[in-house]
Amino acid sequence: MIFENLNFIKPNVPFVSEYSLENYAPMFRKTFTLDSTEDAKLFVCGLGYAYYYINGKNITKDLFTAPVSDYNKTLWYNIYDVSSLLKKGENTIAVICGNGFYNETIETGWIYHKASWRDVPKFILNLEVGGESKLVSDSTWKCLPKSATVFNQLRLGEYFDANLYDETWKDENFDDSTWEMAKEDDNPPKGIFRLCPCEPIRECEIYTPKSVWQTKSGTYIFDLGQNISGYINISVKGEKGDVITIRYAEVINEEKELEYYGMDTYYCKKGEKFQTDKIICSGKDFNWSPKFAYHGFRYIEVSGIRDIESVDVKGIFVHQDIERRTTFECSDKYLTHLFNCGVMSSWSNMFYMLTDCPTREKLGWANDAQSSMEQMMCNFKIEKLVEKWLQDIKDAMRPDGMLPGTIPTAGWGYHWGNGPVSDGILFEIPYRVYLHTKDSSLLTGSLEYFRRYLKMLKDNKNEDGLVEFGLDDWAAPGNIHVVETGFINAVLEYNFLKITHLASSLAGEENSGVYLEEAENLKKFIMEKYIDSDGRCTIDEQCSVSMLIYYDLYETLDPLKDQLKKLIENNDYHHKCGMVGIRRLLHALNKCGLHEYAYKVMTVDGYPGYKVWYDGDMTTLWEKWDVNVMSDSKNHHMYSDFMSWTIKTLAGISLNEEKCGELEFVLNPTFLKEIDYVKFTYDTVCGKIKVNWERKEGKIYLDVEKDKNVKLIFDGKELKEKNNFEI
Repeated sequence: MIFENLNFIKPNVPFVSEYSLENYAPMFRKTFTLDSTEDAKLFVCGLGYAYYYINGKNITKDLFTAPVSDYNKTLWYNIYDVSSLLKKGENTIAVICGNGFYNETIETGWIYHKASWRDVPKFILNLEVGGESKLVSDSTWKCLPKSATVFNQLRLGEYFDANLYDETWKDENFDDSTWEMAKEDDNPPKGIFRLCPCEPIRECEIYTPKSVWQTKSGTYIFDLGQNISGYINISVKGEKGDVITIRYAEVINEEKELEYYGMDTYYCKKGEKFQTDKIICSGKDFNWSPKFAYHGFRYIEVSGIRDIESVDVKGIFVHQDIERRTTFECSDKYLTHLFNCGVMSSWSNMFYMLTDCPTREKLGWANDAQSSMEQMMCNFKIEKLVEKWLQDIKDAMRPDGMLPGTIPTAGWGYHWGNGPVSDGILFEIPYRVYLHTKDSSLLTGSLEYFRRYLKMLKDNKNEDGLVEFGLDDWAAPGNIHVVETGFINAVLEYNFLKITHLASSLAGEENSGVYLEEAENLKKFIMEKYIDSDGRCTIDEQCSVSMLIYYDLYETLDPLKDQLKKLIENNDYHHKCGMVGIRRLLHALNKCGLHEYAYKVMTVDGYPGYKVWYDGDMTTLWEKWDVNVMSDSKNHHMYSDFMSWTIKTLAGISLNEEKCGELEFVLNPTFLKEIDYVKFTYDTVCGKIKVNWERKEGKIYLDVEKDKNVKLIFDGKELKEKNNFEI
């Protein structure tokens, strides 16, 4: 084991559980000598977060490590090749640690402040050179408990006192004789060390403000023109003692001032400042960004500066450094913009889990992710991130099979916010990874958890055979709750059984058929209970009818098609469903041959609909449909599955989900009369696909290119590498 018989080290200070404005990031140093620097690897795990320097240089551009987890179950560590940073002879390594989710002091309903793992920030380290351990974390390290980072809380912000900062603290010749000795950890976390498999969080893009103005109160507002996750980069020279306050928000009010509209009430109970960083100036020029906090924002408010010319402000877009697989453009500029907003919201919520938003919660809400997983797998190289998160999901499962609504969790979410609408992420991740890669390891490796979860559902059925706990069709327009939770859960359980049958079959289990038999029995139960003698759904709502169509829970499609068609027409082509319904609605309409109806739902004017956000100057996807509800997030991905509909329908690319053993794509674009051209690229795991079509003089000209390793079927035939069609 990499860290066998080693210890975390931390500052030798009392642990203070309560919220305080004195919440320092401790610093550590160690000088050591080496005879060789070949094949030097640094193994590290910092809780909550840590940054590492060798001979004054940062060892990596990675941010916010160690990755968040249930620290009693898993401790994610990272490995870095540091050969180029070391030299023969004397070397110095320096570390600074912050709180992260490991030591959250603010009191919230998500109870991270009550987490059993809480303690002061700490780290564990092992430097191997040529396969031999040359340096470890122990009590011989020096420590400065109180650094220039005087306050840090991930979900609030960071305060920095430049008067306490010596930029040479991480250099070889720095005098650390006044520093204390570090303490070997007497309260070590209980988790198992696991190597983090996924891409790191990085500074991925820089945004220069589009406009700047001064408010009536004298503060300056910088508008980036784009909602992002991340933080400021500020260059400033202030007089010694000047306090510069930086606040971040997604919206401004009618007076063009920053406004939270109550979003901050979750945190500001004891005077805490939401989405706020502070700098105490030393009188010298300096450049600064926070290390231990990130925010969600389009607007940055800066106060305490003497004049606008004394500062340079940029917005840094921070997220998991995961590449896109797709690009999309069409003649409908609104749809193109909406697709790009989906990309931005997806990226903004990749933080070693799929978070709900980068502003208020920063939590791994499973219901949001289950709704977005298909488009995430289509549009991003996200396989390694969800592999990491799937382990967190398994860690979160109780022995009885119950899962929480947010993952990882400090204990919250087992009694609200969960249920199949959320818990389905356990099935959705390995299933989607299999469909898009044909790698079955996550599916077969999850069978134990599938079985435990399905048993839990059985144990919680009422006398009518229904599971009635958990979320329903969450966040429908007007917050209406019209579709029974029991119905939704039954349909989702049917899907879980089908996925478990697939996993069991791929694992070569002889009794895999039992899951298919259970699925067929449940299908019969659902149809008998929820489909009347005319073949219509007894729950006359868009969500319920769409779910039956989407999962093929019918004898005859036509009655359900007519029912769904009328439900759309009677609501003037507006959707009337929440995240469960809208995830299936567009695809159900396609299955009925009602592609035009799906397009109208996507593009209809007025509330509720995506177009309302567009008219509201959206640059990311919003949490709620009502533009007048300003307290909710403006950077949520949970309604983003329209992106997979767009790819399947307008670009016409979909997976052959019935094909086992090899990836096969099908090309079948829908040439809607409202669209004059589509440009689409797709970097699949097998190679690239490029689809362009254009309407000219009443004809469609379709050009398709693909790499030779991509199997693409069009009109029943496998395509060559370059193809041109006139339709």
